Amino acid sequence: MIKKITQISCMIAIALFLVSCKNTKQKIQEYVNTFNNSSELLQNDVISRASAKAFLNENKIELRFDTNLEPNESSKSIYNQMFPTLLGEILKNDAASVELIREGVTFEMFFIANNSTILSELKVDQKELDNILKKSKMVDIDRKELSSSGINPELQQMLSIMNQNMPITNEDGTKILKIEISNKNELVYKIEVPKQYSELLKGEGAKVLMKENILRSSDLKTILGSIQRYNITTIKYIYSDAKGNLVNDIILTEKDLK
Repeated sequence: MIKKITQISCMIAIALFLVSCKNTKQKIQEYVNTFNNSSELLQNDVISRASAKAFLNENKIELRFDTNLEPNESSKSIYNQMFPTLLGEILKNDAASVELIREGVTFEMFFIANNSTILSELKVDQKELDNILKKSKMVDIDRKELSSSGINPELQQMLSIMNQNMPITNEDGTKILKIEISNKNELVYKIEVPKQYSELLKGEGAKVLMKENILRSSDLKTILGSIQRYNITTIKYIYSDAKGNLVNDIILTEKDLK
């Protein structure tokens, strides 16, 4: 998940580059031309194709990102909750893009699953931009904390962006409350489970089944690919009930992940 979000973040950041000494329609066309001319550079193991289209009469830029992501409901829920904050983090640091929106340009972004269905879509106009920037400002990252934490700044910033959207509710009713790095350099997921599951998930038997289920998950491979570069070899899942009482925990070590 972190790797996917990082890739998309870098991709959009590259595209959001404009020269502001032109009128709005010229800026729109320049943006689209620049985006499309560099689209091959944006392709990776998540994005198979990227394209931009200008709607000059509507003052609109449409961005389409074709991905290899599976179109399951869990992915749709997570991306729909995370992309607005991700976009806000990028836009607030790009004066030219903000200027375009201030001039009345609307950005419409479509993330397409591997079966050509829409995985997530975003529409950012003046009103939505103000909401995004307001939310982003309220949960802005503490730069001093980043520099003194000892954690890789890129990883820490990405986790901060992701945590701005927490809790994220999965289709099974579980909620991801927070993702963090422990003082033992573990990637830690803090998860709340619904009341009806809390008793079922207790005990060693449940732990074995939960661990096997996680190891079979296709998302685990993505997580592994993204954390190895930060020398993280352990993933920990902490499950608690709504009152914060521990239900169970799962630890995946380097041996499990091979």
